[in-house]
Amino acid sequence: MNQKISATQKATFACMLVLVLAHSLFGLSPAQAEQSQNRLDLVEKIKRVFFGTRPGGTPTGRQRGGAVRGPCSNLDKQILALVPSTKEGVPFVEQTVSERPTFWFYVPYSGVYAEFDLHDSQGNKVYSKIFRLNQKSGVIELQLPKTMPLLQQGNEYDWVFSAICSPQNRADDAIVYGSLKRIPVSPALNNQLKTASDRTRVSAYTENNFWYETLTTLAELRHNEPQNSQIKADWANVLQLVGLPSDVPQTWATYSLLSSNENRTSN
Repeated sequence: MNQKISATQKATFACMLVLVLAHSLFGLSPAQAEQSQNRLDLVEKIKRVFFGTRPGGTPTGRQRGGAVRGPCSNLDKQILALVPSTKEGVPFVEQTVSERPTFWFYVPYSGVYAEFDLHDSQGNKVYSKIFRLNQKSGVIELQLPKTMPLLQQGNEYDWVFSAICSPQNRADDAIVYGSLKRIPVSPALNNQLKTASDRTRVSAYTENNFWYETLTTLAELRHNEPQNSQIKADWANVLQLVGLPSDVPQTWATYSLLSSNENRTSN
């Protein structure tokens, strides 16, 4: 009998041992343990692509607002734009394939007005809206109206989100900002998205460096499967990567900005 064991056999045995140990220690079947590892791979991929070393600096995930005074003076937390930024607090110029991207923020208070402005690279105003933050404090999703002009491919845009702490003195606004550039969808990505599941779409957007689509599609997955504990964990882990305080609820309020009013729903 041949007593020699090949390297391939050793690797196979090691993988089987890991799965068996996962089952014994955590009550998972080998298949469940493998699925769990795949889920962890998604968060690690997001971390590597958007929060690893990038041109312009190393991201921290935090993009803080300015000094908070006026009606917000009793708060010790500031607003956050949920985008990767450098250690100096400068957000990266993220690519997008969306005609009207969805934006995400953390606002630790409610009952005040907010303003969202979008300009092209020449400083021309593309969109501007003042609306009331009447939902509970926390994460908000900002959806732009379909009446807004489409972002043009190849063009760069700057956005500013302001919490209006004192309407009589806009210098007291808490402000976060960022930039994005719309680029065309590659034929390969377009074909991949046609048949992709929500989770595969998140991975595809990540691999192609589309932050806005990655976060929004992951949120859609979280919304569509609210009882899925692993998806909830993925969402929470990504929000932690981008700088959300650990004690903030993982749900969010949606503000759909319309031409005449704002339609708001909570998730």
